[in-house]
Parts: sequence; C-alpha cells; structure tokens
Amino acid sequence: MLSILLFILIISAFAVFACFRFDKAFEEVLPISCMGIILILFLFGMINILQVGAFVICAAAFFIYAYTFCYIYKNGKADLVKQRLFNLITPGSVVFIVLSGLLSYCNKDRLAMTTDEFSHWLDTVVIMARIDRFGTAPNSTAVFPSYPPAMSLFQYLLEKVNMVCTGDFSEWKCYFAYQLLAVIIMLPFIRVVEKGLAKKFAGTIVWLIALVAPLYFFKDSYASLYIDPFLGVMGGSGFAAVALTKNKDRFYHTYMALLCGTLVLAKDVGLYLAMFIGLFYCIDYLSSTKTDNKIKKLNALIPLEVMLVAKLLWKLELSVSHTEQKFSAPFDVAGTIATIKGQGTPFYTVVYDNFRAAITYRYIYYERLGFNYAAIMALMAIAFILFSKRLYRLGRIGKTTAISGAVIPSVAVIFYILSLFPLYISRFSEYEAENLASFDRYCGIVLLTGLIYGVFLFRDAILDRVNKVVMVLIAVLIVVSVRHSQYDTLYSFAERKSVEASLEYRQNVNILADKINSNTEEDASILFVGGDKDAPFHPILETIAKPRHFVFSDKHFGETIDESGSGLSTEELQSLLASTYDYVAVYSITENLGENYLGIFENPNEVNALSLYRVDGDGKLALVL
Repeated sequence: MLSILLFILIISAFAVFACFRFDKAFEEVLPISCMGIILILFLFGMINILQVGAFVICAAAFFIYAYTFCYIYKNGKADLVKQRLFNLITPGSVVFIVLSGLLSYCNKDRLAMTTDEFSHWLDTVVIMARIDRFGTAPNSTAVFPSYPPAMSLFQYLLEKVNMVCTGDFSEWKCYFAYQLLAVIIMLPFIRVVEKGLAKKFAGTIVWLIALVAPLYFFKDSYASLYIDPFLGVMGGSGFAAVALTKNKDRFYHTYMALLCGTLVLAKDVGLYLAMFIGLFYCIDYLSSTKTDNKIKKLNALIPLEVMLVAKLLWKLELSVSHTEQKFSAPFDVAGTIATIKGQGTPFYTVVYDNFRAAITYRYIYYERLGFNYAAIMALMAIAFILFSKRLYRLGRIGKTTAISGAVIPSVAVIFYILSLFPLYISRFSEYEAENLASFDRYCGIVLLTGLIYGVFLFRDAILDRVNKVVMVLIAVLIVVSVRHSQYDTLYSFAERKSVEASLEYRQNVNILADKINSNTEEDASILFVGGDKDAPFHPILETIAKPRHFVFSDKHFGETIDESGSGLSTEELQSLLASTYDYVAVYSITENLGENYLGIFENPNEVNALSLYRVDGDGKLALVL
C-alpha cells in the first residue's frame, strides 16, 4: 500500500499547495492536478522519454510540498494554517480519502478477465511500463496502438511508483487508478459553498449518486478497464461545470481546458464530446463576459484550442511512428441517406432496421421501471430544459447560457446515437454491423454523459430547498432508492466477489505464466497448446508474459482429431517446431495432442497440463517445469 500512498501524495501536491497559496478548496484543484499530470506525461511521451516525465512529476511534487511548507512558515505559520486549513479539510477531501481507501480495498488483487482488456486497456499499460514509450513504439506488440493514451498515462504513473516500491507490475492498481481518476473528475461538484451542516450533508450524499450512475449503462464499470464509462463521467462533468460553476476564475478556465484536452486523449470519440463542451463553454464565456477587448474574447476558444492541439499532436505521433489508425474509414453519407429514403443495399437496410429496433426495444431499468433509449433521450432533453430554465430564473446564468445548456447537451446525446448507423455501415464488418456490435456500450457513453450532467443539475436543485428537513429527507430517500436499484452490483463490488471471480478465472493461466516468465528468454517464441475453450487465455499470456511471442495451436492443428487425415504428421510437426518455436506451453491436453502427437515428447509420461517444454534441435519437447 506504500505505492498507493505515495501516488496519492504525488497527485495531490498541487492541490495542497493551492489550498494555502491561492485560497482554493482541495477538491476544486485536484482534477486540474491530475489532468495536468496526464498532459505533461503525454508531452514527454511524444519525445519518447516517458520515464523522465514520471521522474519530473515526482520531483515536482516533492518541491511543491517543500515550497508550500516554506510559504506557510514565511507568511505566519499559525495564522495562515488557521485561515486556510479548511480549504484542505473539506467534505470533498474527506470523501476523497475515504473512497481512496475503499477503492483500494475493493480492488486489491483484482485481475483482468476480458479479451478487450488484454488486447488494449491493460496491455498498453504493461507495454508502457516495460519500455517507457507509447504503444506506437516499434515492436511494442500493441494490438491497437492508435488508441489515445490518457488513462494509460495515469495508470502508468502509478505502476512506475509501484515498481519502485515493489519491483513488480500490479494489475489491480490499474483498476484503482482508473476508478480514482473518475472520482477526482467529479470531485468539484461535491463542494457546497453555503454554510450550514444540513446543506453540506445533503450535497455530499446526493453527489454519491454520481458514483452509482455508471452502473446503469455499464454494469461492470467497477470491474473493467473499458474507457467508455470514464468518457461519460468526463462529458457530464464538463457540461455541469459550465452550467453550475459560480466563481468562474482562472482555475475554472484551466479545468475546462484540461478536461477538453484529456477527453481527446482518452478515446477518439472524446473529440466529439470535447467539441460540444467547448462550444457550450465558448457561448457561456462570450455571453457572460462584458468586455470589448477582442483578445479577452479569444479566451473563449481556449478549451477548443487545447482540444485541437491534443488531437493534432496525437495524429503527429501516429504519423511519425507510421501507426495505422484503426476504425478511421469515412462515413458513407450517400449510402446513409439512400437507406433512410428506402433505397439502400440489402446489407445497409438490415443494419438500419436493426438499429431502429434497438433504440426502442433495448431498456435501462430503474427498479421495475424500464426506459428504452428513445425515451431516455427524450427525458434527458426535457430535464435539461427544466433545469436550465430554473438556473436562468434564479439569475445564476444568462438567457443564452440557459438555452445552450438545454440544447447543446441534448443535441450531443441524440446526434451521437443517431450517428451510430453510418458508423456501423462504414467501419464494421457485415456480421458486426448487422448484430450492432457493442451498441449498448457506445450508446452508454453519451447516455451516461447526460445522466451525470442531470445528476449534478438535480443536486443543485435539491440544495435550493428552503426547509432543511425536507432537503435532507429528499436527499436521503433518493440515495437510498438509487442504492437499492443497484444493490446486487454494489454488494458484489464491496464484498470483493468480482475479485474472487477474477482470481479463480486466472488461476491456471497464471501458473503457466509464472513458469514461462521464470524459465524462458524474453525474445522466446512459444506455441500455446489448448482447446477452443482455452482460446481466451492466449491474449492473457501475450500480456502477462511480455515481450515473448505466442501462437495459438489451432494455427497448426485442431483440438480434435482430423478424420480426413489431412493434418500434420508427427514428423511434420517436429520439423515445424524446430524451425519456428523455442518452447511449447501446454495449457490443456487436447484430444488431438493426446492421440496423435505424443511422439513429439521426449518422455510421453511427462505430458501434463499447465506445463512448459523446451524444443530441441530435432523438434522434440523436453519438460522444463
């Protein structure tokens, strides 16, 4: 846990400094610190010195703490601490500390299980921690090197701290870093400026709804490294910051600029959300800033400029590294329009019919109430209109901002979901498109964006209640209801059921991986032998036994006996092994291996599952362990 403590101290350094130097609350500045760290690491990664970037950040944190103590001492230690200590000790900082402990406990020892985690979300962090470069580096073995690295950079910093403390890479700390960053992005909205214990209590517990919100669209969001829930959290927080921030000072502007930059570097679709958030910010800035200074008016474009620079820098990295961008084919606009008119190809028409049906028959449930995607979009638009109208009537925002706060998020949600149809027909295979692959996950990004935005608007409305008892009662009832609606998932997370499931799932492959890591060279080429049901463990080995190269056995021989007699003979297989592989890792003894190929082993009595064999010059297999 030393690495966790050090990591929290590092990312909190600037926030602690701002509490005393700039009289800002801890929770207001912590997201700025974390997003700033991501962008700094990104710049160091652009010149292939990620490890230097990590060292600079750690050193900077040390000097910031030293400067803070010197500042307090030189400016009257007792008086300054007395005045500004409660910038540091706030409901937000207390919740942050408590949640850090809970997330650490609930994720400890968690192991990745899904194929996508091993094809990218975990795999990239493993690569970066090993070579201290992006996945775009030559021979990095990354499957999707063109995916932007924002979250991976935050996880990378924790892993480098952990490797200094323990010498090892820790999978579960990737989950911890992911969840902690999501909490941090939303942390400014826990702040209650007004005095009064009732408001602070109500505001804090209603904020907790935002922690549960991802579960409605991503059931495994607390047991997965998929970036999609994080995009929804960032998107909703960005819209809410523009609508609800009262003191729009330089820290607010910095938060918005860094958020747009980080969104772009989180996933390609982050550019879409950043554009709408930047537009909302720009309209609000121009409508609320009373100045004729054209230079100051240009400040309205800063988040959009940061977004654009981040996107161009990543495109530059892909160009310099000669990395092909995945899923980048242009939309077939003509085909989309023709299909909507009823003149599309059979393939396009099938996808279109399935898409229209999916919007109306796929449901999200709250207790026993079910809402299809079309209903959710309509309800969100209505809610945004009502909440924006309320803020305008209270004089909190101007008319232009109120209209923008209702229209822009609504358009962002609706247009994105409707644009999935041309996405499917333009960038997916026919099978994936007709079955709307990952449809719920893609929709979940913007639906969660809208829900997070709505939760924070609702929280603001609750805190406006004059009667303190009614305010607290409503807050408690809402939180209890939300908790009850997701009780099973929350219970599984709190009781570490999903951690236990991951340990059980990975038990055997980890045994084999330990043997491989301890007894083979890093540049070894290894044949992984297993049945069809063992195929998911191939990418797992590719990740946890890097940089060794693995090939699954079905490339050369099947799980079952080939009745046609066209399979490889023992001699042919031996020749293949001798010329291509250094080792053979047997995960399970398949029917074909046990019946036809025992002759390739030096000792047929030593053929066991979860065993490692060395290939000799004749293609014979000798047991290693």
